[in-house]
Amino acid sequence: MFDIKCKRKKCVYNKNCNCTSKTIDVAKNTECETYKPSNEAEVGEVEKIGQPPIRKNIGVNCKADCLFNDEHKCIANGITVLTCENIDCPNCCTYSPK
Repeated sequence: MFDIKCKRKKCVYNKNCNCTSKTIDVAKNTECETYKPSNEAEVGEVEKIGQPPIRKNIGVNCKADCLFNDEHKCIANGITVLTCENIDCPNCCTYSPK
């Protein structure tokens, strides 16, 4: 997958809103299981502006009952990961129920 935007703060894989992990695992509840906490301070708004993708292609494994899930592989053109409301977890916002 080429278009992956991550707005999950304090993740070791998040570099200017681009995921640098080799693969991403999305749980049945759409939570990003690849998230790994970082000890770095939160980045200022100016530095959050999306840059060209760091990786050309990242595989996304998915367990969610989603329209884009094809045999546990995400076939969407891209995904966006954000923090859930009222819960401190990264969540795939591209999820669309079947």
